[in-house]
Amino acid sequence: MLRLRHFTVLAFATGLAATSALAADSPDQATIRALRAESNRAIAAHDLKAFLPVFAEDAAFVWSNGSSASGRSGLAARFAEDFADPAFIRYVRTPAVIQLSDTGARAVEHGTWEAFKTSQGQPTRYGGDYTAHWARTPTGWRIRGELYVKLRCEGPLCTP
Repeated sequence: MLRLRHFTVLAFATGLAATSALAADSPDQATIRALRAESNRAIAAHDLKAFLPVFAEDAAFVWSNGSSASGRSGLAARFAEDFADPAFIRYVRTPAVIQLSDTGARAVEHGTWEAFKTSQGQPTRYGGDYTAHWARTPTGWRIRGELYVKLRCEGPLCTP
């Protein structure tokens, strides 16, 4: 009997994982993934003008060090500093899960992020997990908020 239960749980878990792995993104999930990829490209290019439009005017952003910014203007000021920093190379956010609300008006994105910097030829790489809150607006999907948690860091520019 114990083996049968173990087999049933294992079969269910395996089937669930296989179903999740085979499930294709909905059009909204694919749009959010594409917007995230555009945002990553804008950051790598240090292009503030291309980076900002994905954010709602009143977006809230919490960095991994606990600092925060509100609104596009706050984000613009902080990212302008990053883009001007000679040590800064890029941030990369990689969505793992994008889940839509029952009404389709909101979505949550969970994933991992990495930051790349260099100082005197020595690379620093750090990252962790993030969550983004998306909202459907008349002009398309926009980020209402993002929260980043640093879980690892390697290199000379590491801070707590």
